[in-house]
Amino acid sequence: MKRKWFTIALILLTVINLSALWIFVYNRWCHEGASSCENEEVEQGHFMKRHLGLTDEQVAKIKTSRETFDVNIEALSYKMKEKRLDLVKELMAEAPDSVRIERILRQVDSLQAALQREVAKHLLLEKEIFTPEQQKKFFSIVLERFSVGMKQEQHHENP
Repeated sequence: MKRKWFTIALILLTVINLSALWIFVYNRWCHEGASSCENEEVEQGHFMKRHLGLTDEQVAKIKTSRETFDVNIEALSYKMKEKRLDLVKELMAEAPDSVRIERILRQVDSLQAALQREVAKHLLLEKEIFTPEQQKKFFSIVLERFSVGMKQEQHHENP
């Protein structure tokens, strides 16, 4: 029974970590310091402005949108970390409570879905700011960064 819960928790945590990696990659690319990966100046919106050809007005709109997004994501991420800790503590208990583990897993599922909804909502808001050509460039960069993150995760799992 413990092995079954451990396997379920391990799978869930892997999914959560992959989603967290996506959020990390997305935030790293979109926030100050992100352009350091590209050896560019550290300036809010500089990477996107340069690579997508954004106007100053578009950069301002994105910055406003991102401020709300950051607050929402930060709050959800904190709750997610708390639930992960609760899960690990319960799994480590001498006599883990399978009902409590299941309840925590449902809460983690709910928080993960909320995080994904926030990211999707934010991407749709940014999409409205871009021209069709900028949208294509933006989503090709997002896909490229996401696939690089997935390849790195696979490499760590299968050295």
